[in-house]
Amino acid sequence: MASLSKLYSAYCKHGLHVGLLAGLTLSLSACSGTMPVQPSQASLVDAEVALTEYRSNQVEVTVVRQQYVWRLPDANQHLAQFNHHIQVDGSVPARLQDFVISYRKPPQHLFRSAPPESGVMAASSVDEVQISRNGQFLVRESIAPAFTGQQSYRRLEAARLKVGDETYVLTLANGFLHRPMWLAIFAADGSPVYRIGLPHGHWQFTEHADGISMVDTSGSGKRLLIRPVPQ
Repeated sequence: MASLSKLYSAYCKHGLHVGLLAGLTLSLSACSGTMPVQPSQASLVDAEVALTEYRSNQVEVTVVRQQYVWRLPDANQHLAQFNHHIQVDGSVPARLQDFVISYRKPPQHLFRSAPPESGVMAASSVDEVQISRNGQFLVRESIAPAFTGQQSYRRLEAARLKVGDETYVLTLANGFLHRPMWLAIFAADGSPVYRIGLPHGHWQFTEHADGISMVDTSGSGKRLLIRPVPQ
């Protein structure tokens, strides 16, 4: 317990690069003057799995620390800085230039009525993002409940990212500002390029000619350099 307290304090003081590198899953709660109640071991394991980072060989990631430009927090506007961005509310597919993005959200009653031992019902209660282009189905990927919660107002954001001659789709799921966030980047053919779970919803995302950067309110974060696949 003492070691967890030290890690939590380090995250609140120094931000993402300390928290994630130390495996601090307790940062899923907003930092405050007191340490939150210690979760069960099972919860810690689930959180660690949820926050796991995936990167393809196209991606180079560096840890950065820069000034955070404060804006009014809005759980639905994380990608507003990108030249091409949309919100997908789950009722109808949304078009992002030549991509069509759908956000499948199961009815809320499934969360209340599903028995714990029902594997089929549990599977149907997972949110899902689908992406197609020019009538061709490209992506169908589940989003873990850790990043969506049970709120009916949860939303999916998406942005188009251009690196050289290659086009990528960036997707972002977040149930609420204080909840973990799911970020995934897909190539134009649907193949995964990058995926990560972020410990909360207070992030600033910036589009660059060669990738993106993301920093939290402490100014700590990551810079993603994406190298297009050679033709």
